Order: sequence, then structure tokens, then C-alpha cells
Amino acid sequence: MNIRNERGSIKPVLCIILLIVSVYIGYQFTLPYYRYFTLKSEARSIARLSYRGPDRYRDLVYAEARSLNIPVKPSDIYVVVTNRQVRISTSWSEVVDLAGYYQVPLDFEVDVVE
Repeated sequence: MNIRNERGSIKPVLCIILLIVSVYIGYQFTLPYYRYFTLKSEARSIARLSYRGPDRYRDLVYAEARSLNIPVKPSDIYVVVTNRQVRISTSWSEVVDLAGYYQVPLDFEVDVVE
């Protein structure tokens, strides 16, 4: 099996470089979205718990956000508790830096009603 084409071995090298770049970009974008979906899932689970005041919900969501390295302050987490439902919402922005050449801002918003 000959991996060289008529002009040399430029095609396989370009394919390998393209594969490495796409894996790198995919990894850089996967982390912020993983943190977003994890926090949203945990906020939904926390909203199902039954506490009387919003402070306990806020503390639990903030602890989870801190463990995921999400840049949220406790004052950014809004909790509304009514008789039959709990609403937890927060938002934040992250910047994905692609090797120092290109920065992509990503805005995330979690709004859970249970």
C-alpha cells in the first residue's frame, strides 16, 4: 500500500493537520457547553427539592456552579419560590480562545421552572 500520491505526501499531512485542528476546536467548545448542560440539569434537580426560602436554593446552585468553574456570583442567581413552583435562573458569558488568534464569546442562560 502506497500512501504517497503522485505529487508527494502532502494530502495525508493536510488530512492529519485538519483532523488535529478539528479535534482541538471541538474540545474547546465542548467544555463550556458541558458546564452549561450540567448546571442546567443540577438546577432542575435542586428545584425539585422542597425548601421554604430561596436562599437554600441559591446556595446549592452557587455551590454547583463553583464546582464547575462557572463565573457566577450568588447575586447573579435569581430564585422565586411560590406555592407550587420554584424558578431558578442565571446567566453568564464565557470566551473560547482558539490558540490566541480568535476569541468566540458564548452566552449561556439557565432558566428552570419546576
